[in-house]
Amino acid sequence: MRWTKITLSAGLGILWSILICGGVPESSAQTNQALDLDKPELRDLIKASGFITAKPIPSWGSIIGSKDGAVNLTEEDVVYLQLERGKEVQPGDRFSIVRQGEAVTHPVTKKELGNVVLVAGELTILEGKNQVVTAKINKSYRSIQEGDMIIPPQPALPRAVPIRDQKNIKGIVLLSPEGAENITEKEIIFIDRGNRDGVIVGDLFSIYQKGASSVFEEYGKIEKPKLPMVKVGKAVVVSVQDETSTALVTHSSQAIYVGDQIVSGKE
Repeated sequence: MRWTKITLSAGLGILWSILICGGVPESSAQTNQALDLDKPELRDLIKASGFITAKPIPSWGSIIGSKDGAVNLTEEDVVYLQLERGKEVQPGDRFSIVRQGEAVTHPVTKKELGNVVLVAGELTILEGKNQVVTAKINKSYRSIQEGDMIIPPQPALPRAVPIRDQKNIKGIVLLSPEGAENITEKEIIFIDRGNRDGVIVGDLFSIYQKGASSVFEEYGKIEKPKLPMVKVGKAVVVSVQDETSTALVTHSSQAIYVGDQIVSGKE
């Protein structure tokens, strides 16, 4: 079979916008508010959070070893990459380092949504024209290991994201990238609504939990009253996939949990 050579510059601009980010259509439904993303630690948090996808990871290759033989790799380490067949790179090309995480099942519908893909860091190609090349890790968000894959880099984050709150979209919190049980302010969540539902970057969601009461527990035959939903936080979408989105929790009055309800739009 004949293999066509693919260069980084040919595929760089479209992979993240179509496969991962789902595109960002323009919207006139914006508020006068904006999510400030200027702080480096916040930008790193968003970059490291990754995404959920049911599609194969668009890998350009994987880490097969390091110059020093270290098990847990980090910034400034020199690594060896095995490129996928048909891929070519040049010195100076940059890539994101990713690994496939846990499978995600919708907590209500039980539908399989794919896998979490975590971003472990970033690297730059140093040299090499064959299938094995050397690269230097210039950013690490978590421990990097042999077997981690490389994909074209994420698009640069804007310094601020305009917030919109017009469209009414309902869904639930799926999980956090790190699997945290008690999610709070300044943490990332995945939600079960995405590009197919009309979600765009900048959408504001309110987060709600069901009210609970132990007053009627001893009276099993008495119908319990339906308690109102309690608002516990807010989150702004920072990237969009087909069926899911990644959002930053901007406010929480108490712990947020998997299964909590989300609603976008004006209250």
